[in-house]
Amino acid sequence: MAKRTYGHSAYWYAYHCGWTYSEARTLAGKYLDQHSYRPRMRERADGEWHGRDWFRWRESEKRLDSTFNPYLFCACAMVDIGVEIRDQMRKLADPAERDRMKRELMRDLRALRRPFYYARETERRRQLAAERRKILRRATTAPIPTPKTLLAAWNARKDSREAMIRLGGLLDDLACHVDSCLRFDERGDIVGRNAGIRGWLEDNLPELSPKYKTLMRYKAMAMRLRQATDTKDPTPTSALLVEPHCEVVSSLLADPEPVFSRLFAAVDRLVSAEHVFLDAPKKFPGGRRRKMSATAGKSARTLAKDKGDG
Repeated sequence: MAKRTYGHSAYWYAYHCGWTYSEARTLAGKYLDQHSYRPRMRERADGEWHGRDWFRWRESEKRLDSTFNPYLFCACAMVDIGVEIRDQMRKLADPAERDRMKRELMRDLRALRRPFYYARETERRRQLAAERRKILRRATTAPIPTPKTLLAAWNARKDSREAMIRLGGLLDDLACHVDSCLRFDERGDIVGRNAGIRGWLEDNLPELSPKYKTLMRYKAMAMRLRQATDTKDPTPTSALLVEPHCEVVSSLLADPEPVFSRLFAAVDRLVSAEHVFLDAPKKFPGGRRRKMSATAGKSARTLAKDKGDG
């Protein structure tokens, strides 16, 4: 009886006869598992020689056998790439999946941006605070306004432009007596600001506390008026209303119409840009309004009527 000869090892026959087990999920991974040499016949410590766990045992070296074809391996890798692209395109085509991916991407971008933004914003606020508060503590010769005086000035603000300036001056004087300094933590970062005028109104004049933003507009108008007239501390704003008035105040009081928006705009135009801490907006010599053409501003019906008459 002639002895049968084998052209390959027992491992090769095990792979090609179906005695294989691969945990890979891609074609390229399965192809490598099929054509790699693994001496799995080594006895395990528990003496198990058969079963699925015997094929899962991968504790030795891996070598490619003689039947490995690199072209087939590249073809399997290309198929895996195509399948992955197909799956991703299906996800992008699904509105719910696309919305989920977008939300996750925006969440990651916000997480990356947050530390850089707050570091830059804290530095900007500190520079702005140092720019605006070169005088650490303002001073004025006027006493702190009483709640009764401030309430009377608020009720009489619409009587005349002089009453509006007087209310703004009282608020500007009040800012000199309350504490509105910045608060810093142990690392030197800005964490808040003291109560200031808002806290004083809540404690002494709660009926005007909801009008805080409007009151700050009057205070801003008084500050611009002080800058326009070059009034320095500790001279109060009320000194500008003592006759004879200066030229700036006389020009403002010449218009008897007590409209705050017009008064604020008139005072804002008088302020020089070099006195403003923030960058002043650029003023174009011809203005922002462009020249309108002959047909601009006419409706379509008017244009059609003119064309028909012609």
